[in-house]
This record gives sequence, structure tokens and C-alpha cells, in this order.
Amino acid sequence: MSLRRILLMMVVGLMAVSLGWASGAGESGDGEDPVYIGVSAPLTGDFAANGEYIRTGVLYGQEVINSNGGLRGRPVELIIEDSKGDPTEGVLIAQRFAQNEDIVAVVGDFSSSVSMAAAEIYNQAGIVQISPTASHPDYTKIGEYIFRAGATQTAEGPFLARWAVEDLDIDSIATVYINSDWGVVANRYFVEEAERLGAEVTNQESYITGDKDFQATITKIRRADPEMVFLAMPWADAGAIIGQMGQVGYLPTLMGPGQLSTEDLIAMTGDYSEGLRANAQYFREDTRAVSQNFTSGYEDMFGELPHDHAALAYDALMLVANAVEDVGFDRDAIRDALADTESYEGVTGGIEFDENRDPIKEFVKIQIIDQRWTVAEN
Repeated sequence: MSLRRILLMMVVGLMAVSLGWASGAGESGDGEDPVYIGVSAPLTGDFAANGEYIRTGVLYGQEVINSNGGLRGRPVELIIEDSKGDPTEGVLIAQRFAQNEDIVAVVGDFSSSVSMAAAEIYNQAGIVQISPTASHPDYTKIGEYIFRAGATQTAEGPFLARWAVEDLDIDSIATVYINSDWGVVANRYFVEEAERLGAEVTNQESYITGDKDFQATITKIRRADPEMVFLAMPWADAGAIIGQMGQVGYLPTLMGPGQLSTEDLIAMTGDYSEGLRANAQYFREDTRAVSQNFTSGYEDMFGELPHDHAALAYDALMLVANAVEDVGFDRDAIRDALADTESYEGVTGGIEFDENRDPIKEFVKIQIIDQRWTVAEN
């Protein structure tokens, strides 16, 4: 993690403490009881960078809500807890949040594994859980209180496969994926669509969380000589494998899911990541006012451009806020209002939920060109 990001995390943490954002204690300065919303994210561990995107996204959302008078005249306070990327820890957080009657809804977690483990608790307790980023197709099937703000792998994987095979005329592809709930389905839906379209999948290589040495995997893939390598993994792991590819002079065409669309990956890999393609649900070049306002406001608050995951976390919080503003603070009423959301204009696009409480999303094709994420050339 860069020194700048470490310092940023310290500053945000101090802001949270000084303003009461990260605790459930206390009341607002104007005497109104706060509206408490729980947030579960991996703030330490292997997915800490992703958790930080979620935290900054909801903190910015809180600032927007409270600067506009709060919800029904009451300020929003976030109770933010660290899941460490561990399903067991996520379940413990879910139990605490569910038992706290002051919490009206929960945003989180980051990964499908943690979100799905916690969802059993939230659904049984009758409290909304909306994950910004969990994309496993089975996540929302756990129950009627379970929502997501981002797309599922049933949409993202095939979209990327069509881009590779139909638009880029790629005939052979190797994949590398993290062996997690998310990684397995991200790989599967990409591979199934690529093969359906006639591409040869030369390799499907998995690894476990914590692995950082990809030399053996690179050797196997290089021997197969595919036209493209698809990376279904967190951005930091992608940075590691791309860097190791570059060091041995192996520079294939690269593609991956929106998980990779961070400036930190470019800083980590330099020229080795040039040309990498990914999809995005939020992109800073979006000309819609809601997206432009988010981009500029977030950058003013944190001193850097937001990642896709920060935008999704912001939308998740604002969807909950929109429901609370409509119907009040009853957990069941919030669930019903959220499910009935129609044509909500989020920073990641228009949002309404299907019968499974999954949003219908569109993707932007982006690419690293001249060391900068931009709209893809093709």
C-alpha cells in the first residue's frame, strides 16, 4: 500500500473519530437522535484497499446527506466495523448489527464470501443488507432482505467475454482466478461465454488468497501461448502477476473485471499494464451531473479520484437513504421501499431492482492508455 494511501486512511480515521462517524455512541449537535447505518468492510487484511474504497465512499455519502439536512431531519451516523475479509468475522459483525435496534440497515461487505455468510444473519433478523460489490449470483437468493448495488458475474463475465471474442477477435485465452466464491464464478461465466463464442481456453489457473509468486503459472500459460490472459482477481494480485510477467518479458493482451480499474494498479505495474482492458460501472468521464458532482466532491474530500468500488458504496448508502427518506425508520418498510426503487439515478448509472433484488446495470469499456484509465479504443 502506498504511503499516500496509508496517510489518507489515517486522516479519514481521525475524521471519523472527531465527527462521530465510526461509532454508534452520542447524539447530533442539534439534539436530534442520529439515524444509524451499519457498514461492514475489510479494513485490514488482504482486501484492505478494497475496504478502504468502501469506507471512503460511504463517508462521502454521509457528508452529502448530512450537509443537506440529514434524513427526515436527523443526521446519519455510520457504525463502521472491520470484517478483515473473513466470513467468520463478518458473521460476528452481522450478529451485533442485527441485535442493535438503532441500526436501520447495513452496507457491506466487500467480498461475496463474507457477504453471503453474513446475509444469513441479516435476512433472519429482518434487516436490509446491501453489498456494494458482492457479485456471486447466489448472494441475493439468500433472502428478501438481501440486496446489491453492483452487477452480478452472470452479467459481467459474459460482457467481457463478448468484448474479447466478438469485438477484439481473440481466438485463444488463458485465465487466472482467485479460488474464492467470487473468483470461481467470475472465471466460470467468462469461460463459458468465451467458449460458446468459439474461443479456445488454453488454461484455467487458480491460486489462493495470500499467494504472491505467480512464476509457475506464468510459465504454464506462456507455454500455451494464448492471445489473451484474463485475470479474475483483486487488483493487488493482478498487479503482482502483471509485474512478474513484465519482468520475464511476457506481455500478452490483458483483460479483467472492474475490480482492476484502479490507479494503484498502474502505479504498481508501470508500463507492464499498458493496454489492460476492464469494465466499469462508474467512470470519471461520465458527463451526467450526478456522476460529475460525485467525482469532484470525493476528490475534494480525499485528494484522489474515486475507484469503481467507492462509487458503488456511495450508491448503496444513498439507496438506503432514499428508502429511509420515503418511509421512515422501520426495517421492514425500508426493505419494501428499497425493493420498489424505480429509475434511481446513481453515480454508477440508473438503478432499479429486478425480482431478485439485483440491479440492472450497464458497463463502460475502459483501458489503460498512456498510463491512465480511459474509455477503451476498441
